Amino acid sequence: SNYFILKIIMHYKKLTISLLFFLSVFTTFGQDNSVLNNYYNWFDDQVGIENTGLFNGLRYKEKYRTQDGNHKFYISSEYKKGNIEYDGQKYYDIEMKYDIYEDQIIVNLPTKEGNSIIQLIDEKIENYNIYNMEFVRVADKNNSTNNKSGFYETIYQSNKLASYKKYKKVISKHLNSGFVYYKFKERDEYYIYLNDTFYLIDSKKDVIKIFPEFKKEIKDHYKKNERMISSNYDMFIKELSEKISNNISNPTK
Repeated sequence: SNYFILKIIMHYKKLTISLLFFLSVFTTFGQDNSVLNNYYNWFDDQVGIENTGLFNGLRYKEKYRTQDGNHKFYISSEYKKGNIEYDGQKYYDIEMKYDIYEDQIIVNLPTKEGNSIIQLIDEKIENYNIYNMEFVRVADKNNSTNNKSGFYETIYQSNKLASYKKYKKVISKHLNSGFVYYKFKERDEYYIYLNDTFYLIDSKKDVIKIFPEFKKEIKDHYKKNERMISSNYDMFIKELSEKISNNISNPTK
């Protein structure tokens, strides 16, 4: 079957890339990720992108008509080259875009007959990089009522905790002279992920509620970095998370 053939190709890809990269170590010092990326791209060119695991998805069809440049995607509705780890395989320089509203990744793949627009299967995506920003799929292991499994931008990561930014867009329906269209407005959320649990952090009180033992340190951070809250909230959350993580690691500090 096609599925069996695809599995053989993917297995061969892993072996081939590993061997090429292993051999290159003996001829080139100071290898960087670009070398390995080139090997992956070379292999995909040889077998044809249509014969890779990226075609294990759904045909994408746009459901919402918009106006005046409004859209539901991350940064732009245009495709942007990025990298993605999908079904255990790494792919580089793939034309893709992140649908914030549906929380989906759409890829534009070249074939012999033309381009194919594929909606990738969420559960098969490990991580991806687009516009030089790192995203990861996080599973809601506690199966909370409001399931929070999905794609998050990594703000901070340690072996103690992680902080994530969740991009969200809300939709509104409009009617203009019998013409139906939709508008999307972004409303981002920030979470601390601790012990397989998501904690929404909307205020200082939210953070203190999660870490009451570090109440003083949290208050100090908010007081000393008031300007950063409005100018660079991502950095504010990153530094706050790092401070809390260090205190967890060194409780006597």
